[in-house]
Amino acid sequence: GVIATPTLVKAVAIKPAFGQDKFIRVIQETQEADLMFLIQQANIRSSEISKDEVKAVKDAIASTKEDESRAINSLAVSAYASPDGPESLNANLAEKREKAAVDFFKKQFGKKEAQPSVNSKFTAEDWDGFRALVMNSDIQDKEMILRVLSMYQDPIEREKEIKNMSAAYKALADEILPQLRCSKLQVVVDVIGRSDEEILDLLKNDASKLSVEETIYAGAIAKDDDTKVKAYEAAMKNY
Repeated sequence: GVIATPTLVKAVAIKPAFGQDKFIRVIQETQEADLMFLIQQANIRSSEISKDEVKAVKDAIASTKEDESRAINSLAVSAYASPDGPESLNANLAEKREKAAVDFFKKQFGKKEAQPSVNSKFTAEDWDGFRALVMNSDIQDKEMILRVLSMYQDPIEREKEIKNMSAAYKALADEILPQLRCSKLQVVVDVIGRSDEEILDLLKNDASKLSVEETIYAGAIAKDDDTKVKAYEAAMKNY
């Protein structure tokens, strides 16, 4: 008898199948924070600036000045007023909170630095936020409040009907409404990866400094077979 199995597979006849690598040159990091305001006020308090989440936003911006591989993609502000009181007053208040938050962003850059644009908007009466907070609360008369929101579209009627529930309104004033007096900050930073030239140079001189995806990507962009082999061998060895 003859065992012919080894002849069924010959390396020289195999055509390798290449899978798509997962290398991404630019990834995005997002930091968000809320600046909270006292009732009928639009000034940013020092206690808000010192919060960890606000510090993280400031640090994200500062990192783009210290590291050339990091760049600001976008800055955004969404400012709100709680839906109590006259709508005209709330619109003015929300607009001032928007400006205060935009000014906060601008202060993170020196006068000689290019001022990036800030995408900003304000919402005079945050009924959507109000509804969401009430739904997730265990506040007294919760279902009745939600029914009022469904029955009345006019903000004046809504506020009037809710205020008629005196015990419930006190709980709303203490627990829900303060959470709606805010400006939401968002900074998106682009983290820019190594260039093709840098990746190939590291593959040649110190492949251990490349991530697994960078190593496989090096094999994909290599112009000669020897470099491709070196990339895939490095991937197997290091990862």
